[in-house]
Amino acid sequence: MTKNNTLFIEINDVEVPYIIKFRKIKYLRLEFKDGTLNLVVPHGFIEYRQVLDRHKLWIYRKFVEYKHKHALATEIKLNSARTAEQFQEYVESLITSIGNEIEVFPKKVLFRKMKTKWGSCSSKGNINLNSRLKFLPDRLIEYVVFHEMVHLIEMNHGPRFKEMIYKRFHDHQNLEKQLRSYSFAIMNMYFS
Repeated sequence: MTKNNTLFIEINDVEVPYIIKFRKIKYLRLEFKDGTLNLVVPHGFIEYRQVLDRHKLWIYRKFVEYKHKHALATEIKLNSARTAEQFQEYVESLITSIGNEIEVFPKKVLFRKMKTKWGSCSSKGNINLNSRLKFLPDRLIEYVVFHEMVHLIEMNHGPRFKEMIYKRFHDHQNLEKQLRSYSFAIMNMYFS
């Protein structure tokens, strides 16, 4: 069964959509995007069915995980009352308070729509924040801003970085899960 070049593989009575993408690559890879498996293979590769069979368990787990997150995201209430100006003012207040706490400030804070990240920190000391953070609860916004500001001190996610995050956010693993759920909810809002 196909739809827009989408094929389906049945695993445990579940039809998982997949697309074969031919690229100028040496090694094949499997990746999930928006609930669809992308099988990225070198040009001329024809044994994709064996690859799918060999990785059925992984494919099934990823698909079920996606469906579960998608279902949870439909229950999330986004904060659509906050304006862009209110959001930026809130972030500026966080930058000031967090900066005073950890004694470091970004050179610039930029807001833009990002597809896959909530924020990023450059080696030049600039912080980029996803403008869609405005839909999240204050606690999650605070966590993302703190996370990026800690990168001004420690660029990687090594022990020092983790220690600073854990010291302020003992529930950081739960916050990370919530961020993933909110990203699904926002994706549903904008792309469904």
